Formats: sequence, C-alpha cells, structure tokens
Amino acid sequence: MRNYLRRVVREVLDELTPSYTKTNTSQILPPGYNPIQAIRGGLFHWVAVPFNGVEIWCELRCPNATQLEQCGNISNIIIDKEEAAQKEGTAIQYEYEEVIQIRNFQEKLCELVLNKPTFDNISTLVGENDFVLSEKRKELTDIKDIFEAKKSELSETEKDIIHKRLSTLELQLGFILPDDTMAFLTKWAMGNDVSDIKKITKDSFLRAASLAKAHNKAPSDYLSGVFTDYNKNEIDTYAFIVLDDFMKQQQIVNSGKHKWLFGNNKQLPPRGI
Repeated sequence: MRNYLRRVVREVLDELTPSYTKTNTSQILPPGYNPIQAIRGGLFHWVAVPFNGVEIWCELRCPNATQLEQCGNISNIIIDKEEAAQKEGTAIQYEYEEVIQIRNFQEKLCELVLNKPTFDNISTLVGENDFVLSEKRKELTDIKDIFEAKKSELSETEKDIIHKRLSTLELQLGFILPDDTMAFLTKWAMGNDVSDIKKITKDSFLRAASLAKAHNKAPSDYLSGVFTDYNKNEIDTYAFIVLDDFMKQQQIVNSGKHKWLFGNNKQLPPRGI
C-alpha cells in the first residue's frame, strides 16, 4: 500500500512539476544559476515586441552576465522602493537622475539584444519622420511657449505639473525607442520572465546572508530556484546589504535598551519591589 501511494504521489509530481518550471515555449527551466542562453534554450529567439502598443516580431539575442554588467550598474532588486511604494499606495518613485540612469541602461540593453532588426536599423527608420516623436516635439514646443507666456500667473503647483510634463517629454524625445519597447526588452534581457529573482523576500535575503557569514560561503548558496548567472551577483551583493542594515538596527535597539536601563546612573530597584 505504501509503495502504491509513493508511486501515485510520484506520478502526480512528475505531471505537475514541469508546469511550474517551463517557459511559454515549453522549455523546462534548469534550477540553479545559469546563463540566460541556457535557461531560454538558445542564443537567438523570435519574440513579439511591443512598439507603442503594436507587437512586432523581432529576433532577440540572449546576453550573458558580462555583457549585462557592461551596460551599467542596475539591479533587478529594488525591494526597498517597492515596499515604500506599497506602503504609500503609489507607484515606485525615482529621482530624475535615477530615471536618466535607468533609461541609459535600458537603451544599452536594447542595442545589445536587438538582432533583427538591429537598434541602428530602427534608429534610421525612426529619424525625423516618426509620427509619434513629431507629435511629442510639437507638444514640447507648445508647452514651453505657453509656460513662458503665462508663468507669472501660474501657482507653484501648476508650475510643478508643467515641469514634470516637460521632463517626461524630454526623456521620451531623448531616446529612440518607445517606453513599452524599452521596458519589455529590459525584462526580457535580464530574464525576469524566467527567473525567480523577483520572488525573493527581504527575510530570505537576511537568512541567506546570515548563513553565508556563519559558514563562510556566498548568500546565493542558500537560495534555491531558477536564476540567471547575473542574478548570482545581485543576490550576493544585496543580501549582505540587508544583513548590514539589520545589524545596524539591532545596535540601535540594544543601545536604546541600555540607556533605558542604566541612563542617568540610576540604580535598578531591588527585585520584588
């Protein structure tokens, strides 16, 4: 009876497990830390990429960890910003300089992964004849003209709204590819659709870093799942940051307790009083 139950359980697991570890192309995902090429099952792939809401089939190249690192110092792990946004019920907020840094990183990724057509091919096609960009250039000019003519009449709130809109338009005009294209290619290049990197919690990072420190290993040795080789460096870096922050908080808490118990050189009352 026991053997029969084991066989039934094994059959169920064999049937269900692949459904949780396959891409949309039915490629079984290898556990552990692997190059994105190995996870996706090939160096090149034809993928439907959105361009201003319209999907166009493009051949994309899988980048390796070294190539990703050369594009800039950007990480998938933004737990602190995500927690802050969730607490406030808003979208993740970035400073303007951070947005520029992210956009530059995204553009370099797009240049890296676009094979057919290439990034240069798209840049040539867009040029001055792109309807969307032409409309944005006109909107930017119109808003600037109106702002200069009426800025003395505007409130500070109205000025802030206009400045934000101008910054958005300047960003959009400063980069060839549409926002949805850059966002899609970034996620694809970094393997966010096939990696478990976004599923790791801060508690998991803390536990992994604590174990790694205790046993003189890397935090990535204590996190299981499907990850890219680029994720390994991200995990090892961020996990120790979480541990360091935790230790500092513990020192603050312990220091506060010490002051409460022994502050002002007052003696504690004897037990039983």
